[in-house]
Amino acid sequence: MEEREFQKLVKAIGPSDAEVVLRFFGDSCSLCQIAEAAEQVELDWPEWAKAAVVLQHWLEAHQRTADAQRKIGYLSCTAEGFKNVPLSMRPDLPTAVSRMLNQFGFAE
Repeated sequence: MEEREFQKLVKAIGPSDAEVVLRFFGDSCSLCQIAEAAEQVELDWPEWAKAAVVLQHWLEAHQRTADAQRKIGYLSCTAEGFKNVPLSMRPDLPTAVSRMLNQFGFAE
């Protein structure tokens, strides 16, 4: 990720969470990837990045790994799963991801 992209990410979600997002994507991280993934599920990219932080922390706490595409898929699936919940009752994506991980984990 270029330095100016990283600084934009830091400004949006904070320095420690920005570092976690870099681990989420690995060497191929770019702000465009984050924005594209968020756009696919009709979310703002900072909310999507915060959800990526939740998932990455969970994986690290459980000594698990997954490639970026699987993790993006998990976030997208979670976002789609909560679209049927009325907007007034729908959790933000980081909360939804936390609930899904606590209930169902992350399949091998």
